[in-house]
Order: sequence, then C-alpha cells, then structure tokens
Amino acid sequence: MTVQATQPAVARPQPIESKRSFSWGRLLLALLALAIWLAALAAVAGVVWFQQQYAGRIFPGVSVRGIDLSGMTLAEAETVLGAAFDPYPLAPVTVRYGDQSWVLTAKDLGVNFDAASAATAAYRLGRSPLTAAEPLHAAAQLQGNLQQQLATYRFGHEVLADEAVDRSAGLAWLEERARALNQPTSEATLRIDGLQVTSTPSQVGYSLDVAASLDAIYDALLANGGATVPLVVKETRPLLADVSQAEVFVRQVLGGPVTLTAAEPDLDNDAPPPSFTIPAETLAQLVSTEMTPQLDGALQVVASFDVTPLLPQVQGWAAELAREPRDAEIAFDAQSGEISIVSPSQTGRTLDAPATLEAIRRAALSPDRQATLPLTLVEPAVNMHTIEQLGALTVVAQGTSNFKGSSADRVHNIAVAAAAVDNTVIPPGGVFSFNQAIGDVSAEYGYKDSLIIWGDRTAVGIGGGVCQVSTTVFRAAYYGGFPIEERWNHGYVVGWYGEPGLDATIYTPDVDFKFRNTTDSYLIIKSELNEAKGTLTFKFYGVQPPWTVDVTGPEILKETPPPPAIYQRDASLAPGEVRQVDWAARGMDVAWHRVIRDLTGNVLSDETLKSSYTPWAAYYLVGPDASTESSQPAATATP
Repeated sequence: MTVQATQPAVARPQPIESKRSFSWGRLLLALLALAIWLAALAAVAGVVWFQQQYAGRIFPGVSVRGIDLSGMTLAEAETVLGAAFDPYPLAPVTVRYGDQSWVLTAKDLGVNFDAASAATAAYRLGRSPLTAAEPLHAAAQLQGNLQQQLATYRFGHEVLADEAVDRSAGLAWLEERARALNQPTSEATLRIDGLQVTSTPSQVGYSLDVAASLDAIYDALLANGGATVPLVVKETRPLLADVSQAEVFVRQVLGGPVTLTAAEPDLDNDAPPPSFTIPAETLAQLVSTEMTPQLDGALQVVASFDVTPLLPQVQGWAAELAREPRDAEIAFDAQSGEISIVSPSQTGRTLDAPATLEAIRRAALSPDRQATLPLTLVEPAVNMHTIEQLGALTVVAQGTSNFKGSSADRVHNIAVAAAAVDNTVIPPGGVFSFNQAIGDVSAEYGYKDSLIIWGDRTAVGIGGGVCQVSTTVFRAAYYGGFPIEERWNHGYVVGWYGEPGLDATIYTPDVDFKFRNTTDSYLIIKSELNEAKGTLTFKFYGVQPPWTVDVTGPEILKETPPPPAIYQRDASLAPGEVRQVDWAARGMDVAWHRVIRDLTGNVLSDETLKSSYTPWAAYYLVGPDASTESSQPAATATP
C-alpha cells in the first residue's frame, strides 16, 4: 500500500480585477436606490405641493353643468354657480289632459338650482374623509383620493347638479286642477209619471290621481327633456249609462191615443166604418220598465208595452161588432126580369181579438198611431149590393106536381110552403136546403092540420101537404141535372105524386131535401101555384148550364101487394058508420135513370135513383055495433 504525502493548503491571492468589479455593482445599486428615494421624495413633495396649491380649492378638471370650477374656493364656486343658474334653465314640462294643455316651468313647480350643495359636491371630489382606523386601510383611502384627483386632472369630471325641490307648488297646482276635473259618477234615470216622461243622463266619474301626476311631472322636469306629461285621471263609468232607447220607446207609446178603424164603411147600415180609440192614459198603464244586467256587467233599462190587459175591452168590441151573415130576400118578376129587394142582406163579421191586440201594439209604435180593425167579413150568398151581377136570367130547370082533390087545409099548406120557397136565391156552388127555405112547419108559420104520414099510418098533423112542395122542387132539380145532396122517398107510394120514385119527403128539422147549384151563376127559384087546376110548378131561373139531361123511368124492380085492411072501432062515429082514413098501396122498389152530358155529348154523369116503398094497408074507422064484414067497402080509393 502506497501512501501519498499531503501538502498543507496554501492561500492563493485573488486577482485585482475581481475586487474592482464588485465595488461598481454595489455603487449602482446604491445609486438606483438613491434615485428611487429621490423620485419618491419628489412625488411626495409634488403631492404635498399640489395639496398645498389646492388647499381650500376645487381640484382641476371638476365642472358642474359645463362650468369649470377648477381652483375655485367653495365660496367662489357657489357664487359662480348661483349666478349661472338663476333662473334654473330646466326645459319646461307640458302637462296635457284631453284637449287642454299647460306649460310649467321649474319656477312654477318650485324647483331651484342648489348652488351651495353643487359647489360642495364639486369641492369634495377627491377629498373623501379618511375614516379607517387601521393604517393600511387609511393608506388605501388616501390612495383612492389621490387617484380620483389624478383622474379628474387628466380626464375631467362632471358633478351632477343638485336641485332644491319644493313640491308644494306642484301639489297646489294639481289640487286646483282636481277641483276642476273631478266629478262624481251618477247613473242615468228614467221616470214615468202618467203621461210625463223625464230622464236624466248618466255622468262618468273622474278623479285626478294627484300623487301619480305629481311624480310624473317632477320626473319629467328634472330629466330636462321638455317632455309632455299626461295627467293621471281615473275614470269611473256608471253601471246604467244610457236610457235613451227606453225613453224613445216610452215616449212613442204615450205619444197620443191609438185609433183602430175598419177598412170599409158599414154598407149594410149605410154608416161610416166602425172605429175605436184607446186614450193615451190607458196606454200609459200598459208600459213598464225593467233593469237587466248585460254581459259586460253594465245595466240596461228595457221598456215593454204589454197589451194583454186590453183583452176584455177588445172582446167587448168583438161582441159589439159580431154579426151573422144574412142573405137578401128578393122578388123576381119572371115577366119583366126585374129584381127588387124585399129584405136587405147583411154582411157577417167577426173581430179577431188576438190580431186586434197586435194591431194596437203596432199602432202605438207607428208614426200615425192608426191601425185597421182586423175584421173578418163573411159576405152573404145573396148580397143586395151586388144583386145586379145576376145578369139576364132564363128558365134552366122546372118540375110540376098535381094536388087536385086535396083538402082545403092541404092546399093552404101547399100555398104557404110554395110561397116560402118562392124567390129563393142559390149562389154558385151553394146548396139549397128545403127546410131552411120554409122554416119551422108550425101554426106559428101559418100551417094547418092535414093528413101526414106518421109512423106506419097516415094521420092528421100540422103541415100536411108540405111534401107536395118538396117533391116538386126535387123534380125541378132532378130534371135540371143538379146534384142531389139529400133526398128521402116517402114510406109508401102516395097517390098525389104521380109515378113513384120522384117524390121527396121532409120532416123538419131532421129529414131534409138538398141540392147543389153547380153552375157559375145564381139560381132563382120561382113557384107557380094554380089552385083551380091543382098544379104546382117550380122554375129555376139562371144562366143556361153547359149540359143536357136525359131522364128515364120508372123501372119497377120489385112489387108486393098491400097487407089486409085494418079496422078500428071509433066511439065518436054513429052506429054502423064506416070511415076510411088511409088507403092501400102496393110495396115496390123503383129506379129512375139520369144521364148528364156536356154540350159535345160526353157523359158527365150516369146515375140511378132508387126508392123503396113498403106495402101499405087501408085503414078504416067503424062506429059501435058495426060488424067488420058489413062495414068493409067494396073498393078503396086513394085520396
């Protein structure tokens, strides 16, 4: 192992150049520190100098509404600002409501420029008080002041001006407007007092919102924009705003009496047309009003006119005007063709009560307040006012029967019934009723007792012989081709009427003879009674119808012998006396044939008229103590 020897360390001297380099560096650092210190000192000196220069003065760059206040004391700034803004040059405000407008200046509204507060605000810029207790926080506040001063110096700063606002002036002005604008809400009214109609209009309520209007006006003024400010007015509309429609309706109804007049005069009585008047006072009692709500929550007055309470009065009019139609009784002279009025006709009429009420309602709402009575007129079949329309008449049908040998009472009854039918007029399409033509067959109408068919025998009764007249009229209608509406043959064959099958019995009021006039003209029935010859003829006068008639008969379809004679004792007769009161007749079924053709020969009707007669026994009354055999006559005779 080899061990090297060591030599003690020997200190080596540093080069001279290294020592020189280290000294310059320290010098530079010292110089830099000195420069910084001197700069800080200079800054502090400058700040101190700046603060001393503007001590008690406004820092440079501060202005109020364009006026530079740099370097001015608080008093100087207040003086300058006070002079510049007296008066305060704020743009006036235009206040408007509806078509009214007012121009209000700052002075009118009590707004003045506050020069003292504006100068104070300018002076305090960059001088915020140091309130922090800790040094670091105080240093921060001081730094903030210095930065604001610097920024103001470099860029300038406009301080917002303060205004001294006394709102009492604006408040007084608005309260004066409120006294002029405010009005209460009131509802419309409608009052009916008899015939007097009064109304009051509604009024919209207006209320000026003073507080809201005051804020809006001052906000607009201080904004300095010359704005137009509408007044804030609250509007309250009435629930019942208008009654004009109801008022017009009511005034129309109460405008006077209502008159209802028939359309035509009363010709039958040679009188003016019937007329009725309802006074306005009565109409006023029929008017009513009702308040009704609307969908929008408003109210409406609805006027109504109810004519129903007038129904009893109208029904009284109807009873007064009611009239049945009555045919004119005429006398036709077949020789001269002249027609005279024996009894005047009467036009029937009825008043429609519901239609009358409606006519009253319409009239009350019409300008002339007139209406036509809704009369329904029923013209008589024979109208005396149009009798001349009968024209020239000729015989269009006739029938004859023979009553020779009749008793005086039977002839009398024939004459009475024939006279009743004489001059009967049947209108076109009308139906002739024999019972209606002759009226009641009674002594009151001039009829006497004579033989009649009563049940199963011939007996004495009122009006015997009338069937002679109905049979003769029937024959005229049958031969004339007129439709037979109702006809009954007798119960047995009566010798007075000639060939069987062309008779017509009647029994008022149930059994009647009727035929229809199917021509386009009136028919007039004329009777010709010849008591000496015992003949009765009826002729129909009219316009010749467009048809021809062929009648054939009688055709005996069936025939049966009469039953045995009947004998009855009668104590009123003398002993052994025999009196025949009824005559035997054979029973039979009979047919007649009628063909009606038009003028060219075409068949219009082909009909068969059938009659069925029962066999009839002879009837005898015998006195006491008379035997039937000895009293029986050798032969029977037909009266």
